[in-house]
Amino acid sequence: MKEKAYDHAPVSFGTNLGLILEYYDMYLEDPNSVSEEMQILFESILNNDTQFSAPRTGSSSSKLENIIKWVTDIRTYGHLVADVYPVYPPEIKNKPDFSFESYGFTEEDLKNVSVETISPYLVDTFDNALDAIHHLKDTYTSPLSFEFSHINNEEEREWFKKYTETKGQPNYDNDQKIALFKELSKVEGFEKYLQKNFVGAKRFSIEGVDSLVPMLNHLLKKMAEDKLQHLQIGMAHRGRLNVLTHVLQKPYEMMLSEFMSTDAMKFLPTDESLAITNGWMGDVKYHLGGVKTLNDNDLEQTVTLANNPSHLEIVGPVVQGKTRAAQEQNDVAGESVQDKNASFAVVVHGDAAFPAQGVNPEAMNMSDLNGYTVGGSIHIITNNRIGFTTEEWDGRSTLYSSDIAKGFDIPVLHVNNDKPEYVLKAIELAFEYRQTFNRDIVIDLIGYRRMGHNEMDEPMTTNPMLYNEIKNYPTIEHLYGDQLVEESVISKDQKSEIIDNVEKEIRSAHDKIDKNDTIVSGEIEHPEFVFGKQKNEADETITKERLEKITEELLTYNGDFEVFRRLSKVLERRKLAFEDDSAGIDWGHAEALAFATLLQDGTPIRFTGEDAERGTFAHRNAVLHDPESGEKYTPLKNISDAKASFDIYNSPLSELAALAYEYGYNVQNKDVLTIWEAQYGDFVNMAQPIIDTFISAAHSKWGETTGLTMLLPHAQEGQGPEHSSARIERFLQLCAENNMIVANLSSSANYFHLLRRQAQNLNTDLMRPLVLTSPKSLLRNQTASRPVSEFVNGTFKEIIYNNEKPKSVKTVLIASGKVAVELEENLKKEEDTSKLLIKLEQLYPFPEEEIKEVLSTLPKLEEVRFVQEEPKNQGSYRFVEPYLRDLLDDKIALSYVGRNESASPAEGNAGIYKLIQDRIIKEALK
Repeated sequence: MKEKAYDHAPVSFGTNLGLILEYYDMYLEDPNSVSEEMQILFESILNNDTQFSAPRTGSSSSKLENIIKWVTDIRTYGHLVADVYPVYPPEIKNKPDFSFESYGFTEEDLKNVSVETISPYLVDTFDNALDAIHHLKDTYTSPLSFEFSHINNEEEREWFKKYTETKGQPNYDNDQKIALFKELSKVEGFEKYLQKNFVGAKRFSIEGVDSLVPMLNHLLKKMAEDKLQHLQIGMAHRGRLNVLTHVLQKPYEMMLSEFMSTDAMKFLPTDESLAITNGWMGDVKYHLGGVKTLNDNDLEQTVTLANNPSHLEIVGPVVQGKTRAAQEQNDVAGESVQDKNASFAVVVHGDAAFPAQGVNPEAMNMSDLNGYTVGGSIHIITNNRIGFTTEEWDGRSTLYSSDIAKGFDIPVLHVNNDKPEYVLKAIELAFEYRQTFNRDIVIDLIGYRRMGHNEMDEPMTTNPMLYNEIKNYPTIEHLYGDQLVEESVISKDQKSEIIDNVEKEIRSAHDKIDKNDTIVSGEIEHPEFVFGKQKNEADETITKERLEKITEELLTYNGDFEVFRRLSKVLERRKLAFEDDSAGIDWGHAEALAFATLLQDGTPIRFTGEDAERGTFAHRNAVLHDPESGEKYTPLKNISDAKASFDIYNSPLSELAALAYEYGYNVQNKDVLTIWEAQYGDFVNMAQPIIDTFISAAHSKWGETTGLTMLLPHAQEGQGPEHSSARIERFLQLCAENNMIVANLSSSANYFHLLRRQAQNLNTDLMRPLVLTSPKSLLRNQTASRPVSEFVNGTFKEIIYNNEKPKSVKTVLIASGKVAVELEENLKKEEDTSKLLIKLEQLYPFPEEEIKEVLSTLPKLEEVRFVQEEPKNQGSYRFVEPYLRDLLDDKIALSYVGRNESASPAEGNAGIYKLIQDRIIKEALK
C-alpha cells in the first residue's frame, strides 16, 4: 500500500496540514478527485516542474511537507536563534538548525513553488518561494522575535503571522532616527551625569535597558493616533528615575534636588502639568511616582507612574485596578459602564522577579475575568539577565523569564535592547494587538545591567564572566549613533554635539540649585487633618418607610425569575422586621439596606471577594440564581431612585493580587465604596505586603490615600487554627497617625451605620481604610440582629453599653465581637447589676474619651476585665492594654480574661474549643 503524505504530518501542525497533504496525494493519483479550488492550488505549487509532477511517487509530497515544516518551525522556533541578545548570549540546548539541507530540500526546490505555499501574506511582495522563505528567516530570527504558536485562538495566530510577515521590520525615516538617537542620548547622559556627580548614590540605573524610555514615549504617540489619553505605568526601581525624567518630564532640577536633599518642589512646573504627592515621612526617590499632563502628540494625554515600595512586582495589580477605575463610569444606576480605551496599563517587570514573584501569575489569571479585565495590558520585562548577583540558571527553571505568561495564552515578543528601531516596532506590534483583541501581551526587552545591583555594588566579585563582557561593550548611544553615522543619517560631529548638549543641559539645571537650601530636619511635621476625628451623626433621611420600601424592592424580581424555594423563604423573613420590632434585622439584611441607601445617595459600590456574591456563609445572596434557567438577578442593581452603580464580583482564589487590585481601584477613584472580602479572615495573610506597604503606610510615605474597606471573617468557632483569626493584632500593630480604622462589631445596626459613615468620608481629608473583622456565627444571631428603630434613629457607636445602674457597678467587662455578644447573653440571664459590659466596637482609633466618660460615672468601680477569645499574645489585648492603664487610677485593677499565650491562633479540636470557650465566659463573669 502506498504511503500517504498524511502519515508524515507533524503532530504540531494540526489536522489542517494533514488534510491538505491527503488531498495532495489524491490529486497526484487523480486530479479530478479533489475540488477545482484544490486543483488550482496544487497546479500552482507544481507549476509544471518535472521533479514534482512527473514521477508522482510520493517524493514530491515529502518535499512539500518538508518545506511547510520548515516554514512552521521558523514561525514557532525562530526565536531560539534570533538576534535578541546584545551581550552574553546563553547556551541554548537543542537549538534548531534552519538550513534547507537539514529539512531535505534545496533552494532549487523552492524556485518554482508558489509564494502562497510559504505565506498567503507575501503573494504581492515576492515572485517566488525562495525569496519569501529568506524573508521569513530574516523576520523570525531578527532582533525582534515572536512566540505566538501557543495561543489557542486561531484568529490571533493568523493576525500575528500577517503582521510580522508584512509589517514586522522597522522602517523609520531620518528625522525619526535622529529623534530616537537624541532621546537615547538623554537617557544615557542623565545616568552618566548622576554617576559622575553623585558617586555611590543609589539610583538603580537604566543602563543596559535604555530603550525602555523611547519605547514608552513611542507608545504614547501610538495611543494618540487612536485618541487614547490616559497611560498608567507601574514599575519597580530599575530605570524609574529615567522614566520620571524623560517620560513624565520631571525637570532635571527636581531630580537633582532630591539627590542633594534640597527643596525639589521649588522647581515644580508652574503650569500645573506635573503633580507630585508626598507624605510627611517621605520615601526614597526611586519609589516615588507622579502624574504628568502632556500635549506633545496633538492630544492632551495623562501619564501616571504609580508609587511603588520595595516589594517589586506587587504594583502590577495595583496599576490594573487604577486602570479599571479610570475606565469606568459609576454615576449610573445598575452596572458601571466600562470604556476599555479610557485608560491603558503598562506594567514594567524585572526579569528575575517576573517568574519568581507569585503575584504575577495571580494578576495574569485575572486579566480576562469580567470583574478585572482592563482590555489588555502591555507587560514589559526589563531583562538585564541577572537578579542582584543571581544569574539566570539559578533564578528560574525556564529558558525565558517570560515563559510563565504562555500558560495564560499570552503572546510574547523578545527584542534586543540595543536595536532600538526594533524596540519601537515591538511596542507598535504590542499596541496594535491589544487594540485588536483586548488581551495582554508581553515584551521581553533583553539587555544587560551595566552597573552592579546598585551603584555601590561591585559585580565583578560574583559575576566575572558577565561583567568582563559588559566592561568592554559600548553603550547604546554610541552603538546607535555609530549606526546612524554609517548610514549617513548624521555626521560624527553631529553625533558628538548631540551627546555633549545633553551634559550641558543637565549641568545648567544643576547650577540653578542652592545646595544650602536643605530640607534635612530632625522634626516630622504632620498635616493638621491627619488627626481629624470622623463624626457619628444621625441621617434624617433614613426612615422606616424608606428601609421597608427598599426591602420590598430587594424581594421583587423581574418577569418569570424564580428564586430557589428554600432561599426564598429565608429572604422573605426579612419583611418581619418591619412588622415586629423584636424580629430584628440580621447582618446580611443590614448590609443590603446600607448598600441600597448609599446607591440612592449617589455613592457607587464595588464589592469583590472569594464567593462575595453569595457570601461564604450564605448570608449575603446579593446575586440570585433561577434554579430552572440558571439566569442571574442582582436586586441591588434594580433599586428605585439609585444614582450610582453597583458592581459585585466573585474574585479568583487570590488574595495578594486581588487586594492590590482593589487598592489601586480606590486610589484612582476615591468616590467609590470599594470593598474586598476574604473567604475567611486568615486568608488575608497572603496579602500582607499590600497591607504593610500600601494600605497602612502609603499616606505617610507618598501622600496617597484610600478608603478601601476589608471584610475579614473572624472569631473562634471551633473550626481550627486557620479559620478562626483574621490576625487583628497585625493590623493594630500597624495603627498609628490615624492611618486606618479597625473595628470588631457586635450589632447589625452598627454595621449599617459604619458602612454609611465610611462612604460619607470618601474623598475627604477624613477618608481612611477600614479593616472590619466581620462575624460568622453572629450573622444570624438574634442578639446581634437589631430592631429597625436602631437603624432609623441611630449612628455608628464606637462603644456600646447599657449603663442603667452606674452606682452598683463594681466590675466592667470590655470585649469585642462574638465574645461580647456571648457575655451580653449571659449577663441578661444573671441580671447582675454589679457588672457592666462595654462592647468595644472600634478598636482604632481607640475611643479613649468615650470609655473614660463611662468609667467616670461608676463610683464603686473596682476592676476592669478585658475579655477576648484569642490567645493573649494575639487579638487586641496587647494593643488596648496601655490605653486602659492610662485611663485607670491605681485603685482600679486591670485584668485579662482569655486564652493563654499560644503560637497557634486556635485549638484544632472542636470539643476542646468549647470547653475553653466556656471557661473564658465563666471566668469573665465570676
